[in-house]
Amino acid sequence: MEFSSEDIMAIFPTPRHLALYLDATLLRPEATEREYISFLRECADFGFRCVVVPMYYLPLARQELKGSGVALGTVIGFPLGHSSTDAKRSEAVLALQNGAAELDMVINISALRSGREARVKEDIAAVVHLARRYDAGKGEGHVVVKVILETGYLNREEMRKGAILAKEAGADFVKTCTGFGPRGADPEEVSYLRKVVGPGFGVKASGGIRQLSDVIRMIQSGANRIGTSSAGNIMREYLKHHQWR
Repeated sequence: MEFSSEDIMAIFPTPRHLALYLDATLLRPEATEREYISFLRECADFGFRCVVVPMYYLPLARQELKGSGVALGTVIGFPLGHSSTDAKRSEAVLALQNGAAELDMVINISALRSGREARVKEDIAAVVHLARRYDAGKGEGHVVVKVILETGYLNREEMRKGAILAKEAGADFVKTCTGFGPRGADPEEVSYLRKVVGPGFGVKASGGIRQLSDVIRMIQSGANRIGTSSAGNIMREYLKHHQWR
């Protein structure tokens, strides 16, 4: 489905309306420091909602994004999710100490598929509790915790359980995919997750979102945050329509 310029302008009247949906990511293991610097400067220029980078690049990102208003995020237990809870907690501590304001943690996929629901909830809650303690201690705003389900490995019932456990554990979002799994985000699954968690909870669509039309379909399906490694290209695509107006 293609969208006209009129349709796009109705959804995103200004570049800022689009930018606030986008979590720009760069997590490729082979990306160089020069690529990260270029990426971060572009993100600061466009004013995206959040930038998600590996733990190693948090200090650099904090420096490059200073004063931009762009939130800094990183990944926890990435990309497989089956590291120990203690390891995830330690990662979260280091992330927060290095300026992260948003944590995208991978659920323990194996535990979820094995029916170990209490274990899954405990794993999520450990990171959430640490984030909330940091909130209270630093007083610098709410640390956002997003729980990555990696939906490509799950059936609908497993998705439902994972989303409910994330919500019960106190997280802020459920997120579809890492971008490193068997497939990316699917609008039908986004719609399903929105129904499961209800209107007051975050749903982040991520994985394989490369065009403005992909963003629109995910938002229409119920996503209120979009994770993409193509944020700059998506914004440039939008600006062609904005110039038309």
